[in-house]
Amino acid sequence: MRFSAAASLVVFFPVFASLPCPCQTADATAATHIETAPEMIARFNPTQKQQYDLAAMNFSGQNYADAFTQFKALLKDLPGDAVLTKFASESALNIGDTAYALSNMKPIAAANPEDWQAASILTRAYAESGNKDDRDAGIAHMVELHKRGITPPHMQQYILERVRIPDRTILIFTSLEPWGHYKVYDYAQVFDEEGHLVLRLTLESNDTDQPLFAKEHPKEAASGARLFSIDGYSGPTTAAQSGETHSTYKFFTGQPSYDTVREAFLSIASDKSSPVTSRVNTSPQ
Repeated sequence: MRFSAAASLVVFFPVFASLPCPCQTADATAATHIETAPEMIARFNPTQKQQYDLAAMNFSGQNYADAFTQFKALLKDLPGDAVLTKFASESALNIGDTAYALSNMKPIAAANPEDWQAASILTRAYAESGNKDDRDAGIAHMVELHKRGITPPHMQQYILERVRIPDRTILIFTSLEPWGHYKVYDYAQVFDEEGHLVLRLTLESNDTDQPLFAKEHPKEAASGARLFSIDGYSGPTTAAQSGETHSTYKFFTGQPSYDTVREAFLSIASDKSSPVTSRVNTSPQ
């Protein structure tokens, strides 16, 4: 099964590039250095470089099983290498091996709590293994790193969980801060068996919805609560449609928990929930 490149955590894991990683704490004291891909590659001999290029090609091509085997083979020559371990662990998650990712990412994340790459992969491993407490702690830690400027400036969200249901696969992202016109907090991509993107889901809190919410729920609004909704976006279903369909499934007073959002996403993706409103947009959102 194949998925679009935008669905992979590699979008938010730029180890192929020379993007500098943060290597100091907020108070400017020294921290453990975070290895970059160019630093790792500089240590390779020609054979290892060739092996790495093949593994990287398979990873980018979403051939995760082959990539996993190849990254593990390289780790025999460079045991404990952080970048290789991150690639191997993410490859493992993409083929359902959460145990490998947990056992190998925990030491790297513990060695440097400011390693956002390790933190994001480990948080996903906790989520996919059903460890809700450590998942939620990981989410909070990622938000803290973002607020302190440790995560890359362009990074809005990261993959929290890949969930497989009959006939479909769901990738769930969580935001470091609300983004976009509709203020997206959580986001999901739903793929069919052939790997085609068939539906996008959001937990959002549109600013334009808040004045009416405050008028109808003054007590809740005064306490800081906002109106949230779970919305879906899908492509045209008939030749007569020129845009996507926007559906709203649920409303919440105040931000719902991740588990509530996850349950709603899975219910919608499984065709067990019906929208309360639906319209066809004349142009994509």
